[in-house]
Amino acid sequence: MTKNIIKNTIIDIALFVLLFIPKSKLQKLRRKLSIRKLARIDGPAAGVEYARDCGVDIGEDCRIYSADFGPEPFLIKLGNNVLVSGNVQFITHDGGVNIFRKEYPNIIGNYGKIKIGNNCFIGFGAIILPNVEIGDNSIICAGAVVADSFPADSIIMGNPAKIIFKTSIYKKLKMTSKNTLTNNECSFPIFDSLPYEIRRKYILEKIGDIPIRKPHKTKGKQ
Repeated sequence: MTKNIIKNTIIDIALFVLLFIPKSKLQKLRRKLSIRKLARIDGPAAGVEYARDCGVDIGEDCRIYSADFGPEPFLIKLGNNVLVSGNVQFITHDGGVNIFRKEYPNIIGNYGKIKIGNNCFIGFGAIILPNVEIGDNSIICAGAVVADSFPADSIIMGNPAKIIFKTSIYKKLKMTSKNTLTNNECSFPIFDSLPYEIRRKYILEKIGDIPIRKPHKTKGKQ
């Protein structure tokens, strides 16, 4: 009986406090709580919602593992079905021009938009610089520093990044590789949410006996 009285009292106090909270702030609070709840279930999906709240223009069916959108997220646009891996940086300004402040005391910075097309993948640790557009069906490889725009169907790698081949070639290479795993019952992204030991066992069973790729021999050298 006492517990019910305490619970009812707490609810009454909470309802009373809510009367004094503006609707806008109440909506923001509910939004934050809902994203935190989502983060416990699906972190990359919550990453998309965090980015939207920051001001990034994001399409449908995207996933963001971790990214830094900088102080101008409103200059960034991601298309549909874009997957952003961990530690990706979107840089929308060039502060280097500040070394000219003595000559141009009113200078603020050099700014540029970033646009990522539909059905793109951005690898771990990639850095995308201002005034860059990436076409549809493209892959930015891990660690790439992208300082230029690239057309659709491009595999982009390196520092500075450049096209190494077309997406169609990448598809042939990966879909004929024994290291590319498939599972009709549990595909991505559900597979990533499985317990660690289950994923570990499955992956090792599939690729455990596949040898690591040997180094390429340099011509003219033994």
